[in-house]
Amino acid sequence: MPDRIFDTVSASIAKIKQISPGKVRLDSTFEELKMDSLDGLDLLFELEEAFDLTIPDERARSLRSVRGIVSEIEKSLSARTAGSPIQE
Repeated sequence: MPDRIFDTVSASIAKIKQISPGKVRLDSTFEELKMDSLDGLDLLFELEEAFDLTIPDERARSLRSVRGIVSEIEKSLSARTAGSPIQE
C-alpha cells in the first residue's frame, strides 16, 4: 500500500505542477517542487478524494514534504481500517 500511496501522491503533484512524476521523490519538499499554498490546497483536495479521507486543516498546514503527506495518508487509512480516530 505505501508504494500505491506514493505513486498517487507523485502523480498528483506532477499533474498540478506539470512535471514528470519521476521528478517527485519521497524526500522532496514542497519548496523544492515549487509548490505554493494554492498548489498545496489543490493537492490536498485531490488526495482526499483519491483516498476517500479527510485530513484535518491543522495537520494539513504542517505538511511540508512528500514523505509527510504519504505518512499522513498512511496514518489516516490505518486509523480508518482500525475503526479508531487518528491520535494526536
